[in-house]
Amino acid sequence: MTQDNHMNHETRAVTDASTMREDSGTVPLMAAQGVVMAVTMCVCEIVCAPMVISLSGGAFALVPWAMLACLLAVVFVLILGFAFLWLADNLSHNFSGRLVPLTYGVVGAASFGVWGGLLYPTFMNSILGPAKLALLTSGDVWAIGFNCAVIGMVSFLLAVICGPQLARRRTVCVVLAVVVFVLAAFGAFFLWQFYARLH
Repeated sequence: MTQDNHMNHETRAVTDASTMREDSGTVPLMAAQGVVMAVTMCVCEIVCAPMVISLSGGAFALVPWAMLACLLAVVFVLILGFAFLWLADNLSHNFSGRLVPLTYGVVGAASFGVWGGLLYPTFMNSILGPAKLALLTSGDVWAIGFNCAVIGMVSFLLAVICGPQLARRRTVCVVLAVVVFVLAAFGAFFLWQFYARLH
C-alpha cells in the first residue's frame, strides 16, 4: 500500500513536471496566429512579387520590391492584424464547424484586401511618379487589391488552423518571428534607398 502511494506520488510529480515544461514552452494563441499570418503573407508576397512588378512595367527590382511588400505585410499584422483576428474570433462564435475558418478567411480577405489595395499602389506610385515613369492604372490597382485579398484570406485561414500547433512550440514561433522581422528590416532599408535616390 505504501509502495503504491509512493508510486502514485512519483507519477503525479512526473506529470506535473511535464505539464510545467509544456506550459513554459507555449506562447499566447493570438501571438502565434499573428506569426502565422506574417509568415504566410511574406511568403505569398515574395511569390507574387514578379506579377506585381510586371504591373509597374518592370520598374522595380525583384528583391527590393519583395522585401518592401514584406514590410507592408508585417506592418499590417502589427497595426491591424490582431484587431481583425479578435473580430474574426468574435464573429466565429456565431458559427460552428467548417464555417469558423470561413469567417476568418472572409475577414482576412476584406481587411488585407483594402489595406493592400490602398497602400501598395500608393507606395509604388510615390516612387514611379518622381522617377518620371508611368503610374499604375485603375486596373492595376484592382489587380493588386484582389491579390492582397487572396493573400489575406489564406493567411487568416492558416492562422486559425495552424495557430494552436505553433503556440505549443515557442522556439519555432520565436525563430519565425525573428525571420519575419528581418525581412521587414530589409524592406525598410530598401524603402529608404528608393526615396534617397529620388530626392
